[in-house]
Amino acid sequence: MVSVQQILHQISVQTPGKGFTRLDGRLNAWIRSTGLDQAVLHLTCLHTSASLTINENADPRVLQDLDAWMADAVPEHRRYLHDDEGADDMPAHIRTALTSQTLSLSICRGQLLLGTWQAVYLWEHRRAAHTRTIACHLFGEPSSRPTQESNTQTSSATPQTLLSLRNGERINQAIQARHDPNAWETDDGIDTDTDLMIDRLHELSD
Repeated sequence: MVSVQQILHQISVQTPGKGFTRLDGRLNAWIRSTGLDQAVLHLTCLHTSASLTINENADPRVLQDLDAWMADAVPEHRRYLHDDEGADDMPAHIRTALTSQTLSLSICRGQLLLGTWQAVYLWEHRRAAHTRTIACHLFGEPSSRPTQESNTQTSSATPQTLLSLRNGERINQAIQARHDPNAWETDDGIDTDTDLMIDRLHELSD
């Protein structure tokens, strides 16, 4: 008989203000501490002016473009009835409604099952720094009881597939180590070698 456990936990996240705070590293550390190997993690952001999203992890300009697009889509300069906490108050509520406050993620071998270019973020929609709380509800099996399905998937994977996955992770780590978030400004908007490599690898992975 398979033993399924569930764990309910909350994490506090300090945000510097409007923008993205990456969560997957911290979530993986907590997941490993639970001893669960194969599971489902349900996340809920317990606020009405911040949200959760999965998006690009290599090129920070993607996140900057997302912030800029959202600012255009939900402007702060128009008149809102609900403005008790400032001009960014109601726009933050709308931006939360347009995105998501929950995520359900698969856990495999004790860590989040994400694509090579994916990361989990808390998206802060207020200008000021905040402390945000995220509920983490984990359902799964302990590592001492791997499922037959996971064994089948592992054994059926070809060496080429496993090598591709491993190389993809190494390439991603190398790119993030080399990538300069401010290079776009210092190079006057000209694509650097790393920028071009990221774009090409995206094309190949897609």
